Amino acid sequence: MSLFQRISWLRVALAWGVFALFMLVLVTGQALTGTAPLHWRPLVLGPLLYGLIGLLLTPLVFRLATRFNLAAPAGRARRLPYLLVHAGASVGITILYRGLYLGALHLIGTLVGPLSWQVILASVNVWVPIYWMVLFVAYALDYHDKWQHRNLDAVRLEMQLVQAQLLALKQQLNPHFLFNTLNAIATLIGDEPRQAQRMTAKLGEFLRMVLDHSEAQQVPLAHELRFIELYLEMEQLRFSDRLVVTYEVSPAALAALVPHLLLQPLVENAVRHGLSAGGRGELHIQADRRGG
Repeated sequence: MSLFQRISWLRVALAWGVFALFMLVLVTGQALTGTAPLHWRPLVLGPLLYGLIGLLLTPLVFRLATRFNLAAPAGRARRLPYLLVHAGASVGITILYRGLYLGALHLIGTLVGPLSWQVILASVNVWVPIYWMVLFVAYALDYHDKWQHRNLDAVRLEMQLVQAQLLALKQQLNPHFLFNTLNAIATLIGDEPRQAQRMTAKLGEFLRMVLDHSEAQQVPLAHELRFIELYLEMEQLRFSDRLVVTYEVSPAALAALVPHLLLQPLVENAVRHGLSAGGRGELHIQADRRGG
């Protein structure tokens, strides 16, 4: 997409409006310090025409800025020819700018003296820098726009990376956890069928929560805690009184959004390493909300 297509023309119009206001203040100040009588019609129309004609010619300057782009990598190799193009364009467009301005004043009857080439060319050198200012603004806006797009692309890539990591975590979670839980259920069926039935019911609810939120990236903390609670209840059925779990959760924290499966790998590692030696283990889960 070219600079001409991306540009916010409302901002361009606002910039030329500010320029017209500046010119109005300038010529009004000059008129007030002089001795000649004030004529408000040409005094106001002149600056308005400056802004309007500048706005109408800005697309032409932006087209040239895009076609002969001094900031593009390809343009750097051709910088001298492109500079010559812009130097010629600055003179040509300034002559056009002055011609349109003075011609409009002539048509509405506020031009002092006859309209001629000598009058048009008389102050071209004063107005040529305006072209270069517009060209600079074009490249500044282009740079700012590309910078914003790069930032947005970086955010999108980061989100895609997080989504991929969460998906990989979910895929790793299910086979490992299912194997351990189903093995525990098979062990309990013969000796403790009621315990096996309870664990099967909890496993069903656990898997339903996984499937119901398989696409979710963030869930309320209350949901995540319920998810962990089911997981730990099944682990407690496996380890019996060897695993003690306590909770200390502020009600204000329950509605906070957290990444889905944020706690599960932490809790799983705590249980695995805490009970690996064969003794008892206590797991304390605490959550609070601070600063809003």
